[in-house]
Formats: sequence, C-alpha cells, structure tokens
Amino acid sequence: MYRRGVSSRTRKLLIGGAAAVLLGSALAVGTGMSQAAETGAGSGDINALVPALGFSPGDPSATADRVGPTGVKVPGRCPPTQAQVNAQVALKNANFPSGTDLESRIQRFEKTLSAIQDLKCPASSTTLLGRLNSLTALRGNANRDNVLRGLGVNETPADKAAAGSGDAGASGAAGNAGAGSGNVNALVPALGFSPGDPNATADRVGPTGVKVPGRCPPTQAQVNAQVALKNANLPSGTDLESRIQRFEKTLSAIQDLKCPASSTTLLGRLNSLTALRGNANRDNILRGLGVNETPAG
Repeated sequence: MYRRGVSSRTRKLLIGGAAAVLLGSALAVGTGMSQAAETGAGSGDINALVPALGFSPGDPSATADRVGPTGVKVPGRCPPTQAQVNAQVALKNANFPSGTDLESRIQRFEKTLSAIQDLKCPASSTTLLGRLNSLTALRGNANRDNVLRGLGVNETPADKAAAGSGDAGASGAAGNAGAGSGNVNALVPALGFSPGDPNATADRVGPTGVKVPGRCPPTQAQVNAQVALKNANLPSGTDLESRIQRFEKTLSAIQDLKCPASSTTLLGRLNSLTALRGNANRDNILRGLGVNETPAG
C-alpha cells in the first residue's frame, strides 16, 4: 500500500512536470508567433525577395507631379525608396513567398504592389504592374516551366525582353539601305516586352497594363530592320538629344509595323529622358547611364 501510494504520487508529479514543460513550450511558440506577426519576415530575406521598383525614388518634398515609368503622371514624391517598400512588405507579411514557381513570383509582385499603395503611391510610379502582367500571362502557357527556368528569382518575361538586344538576324533589306545592321542592333532600344504571336487574334495585356493586339509588339529584329530601313544615320551619341532621337525613331518603327507604343515600355522610358531637358544636372545623370539606359530603366 505504501509503495503504491508513493508510486501514484510520483506519477502525478511526473505528469504535472510534463504538463508544465508542454505549457512552457506552447507559450514560447505562441510568443514567437505573436512576435513574427508583429515584425513580419526577416529583413535579410525581404531585401533579396522584394522585386525592384523599376523607377528612381521620388522627392519626399515634391509638390508637383512627374512623368512615371509608364508615361503617365505620378506624384513627384513617388515611388517610395526600395528600403521603405521592403520594410512595409516585411511588416505585413510574416511569410513572404521565396519560391521560383510561377505563383510565388506572382505573389511577391502582388504583395509589393500592395505595399506601394499602403505608402500612398500609385502602381504607375513603378514598372511592377507591367512586369506582373507578363507573369500572369504565363498561367495559360503550357511552356511556362521552361520560360521560368531561364529567369532570376524576380525576373519576368518583360525584364528578359528589355535586357535582350534582340536577334542579330535582321532581314536582308536592312543591309541594302539605311544604317548598317551591326550598328542598329547595338543602338535601337530594347522594346521592354516579349514579342507577340503573329497568329494571335485576341488582345493581351501589354507592359503598361492596357490591352494591346496579341500580335504586338513585333520582334526586336523586325524593329531593328525597320529602323535601319528608314534611317541612314541613326544617332549613336550618349548626349541627351541622341538618346531621345533613338527612342523616337524606334517608336516610329513600331507604328510603321502596325503596333501601338503601349505594346512596349519605350514611351515611358522616352518620357523620363525628355523630362531631363530642363534639369541642370542632366549631364551627371546621363554619365551614369548605358547607351540606351534611361532614368526609368
């Protein structure tokens, strides 16, 4: 009887101790979850995972509008800095998607756009919406896995198109008249959006968020050839007016090929150049840009 009493009491003590341990663990987990909900994702992860905004930060003191990267006016104070957006994304998202699958990529762009709006700036003060649209367009693409395999963690088909210089093989006619095709391939600005399907009959969403013919834009090679055909001397300088002329002549070629400017990112980038005409610091700004790079990208 005595032994059974001790055994019973010991058993109760052991059960009580185990319960205390479990309760302490639960409280620790609960506290950790609460803290995670308050602070969001770690800043180290966020800085690598939030997509770049695609446009220079606004002036917090600005009272006038400026032309955004898609060619429409936005508040001069927009967009926020990348650091501000990263912090807002971290604050609101305890678990920010880190995968390279299509839906993780789309969610990162959507959550970043939400943070931009939380900070009282429109989506049009960044290039995020057009790049997001080029991702959502892949949802119905049977080849999407192969497309994604060639992209960086936050790279999109629109980014890939903008980074590429186009196919080197222009049509034979381009070599017979106008600028030499070798020069043109290096001097014509990238269109900033993936080529359309020549057989398409339906519209698709273009890089600025508006609908464009599904066959647009043409390929970079087609545009290069058209520019070469029409321009015996395409400006090659890095001064402001040479840069502006290259964009204007490229836009003209796009229209010759029966596609709207909105099927490319050219107009927004051109506008960020023309906005420099009244900027006393323009030479310093241009000095840091590549031959066809603009303040908008």
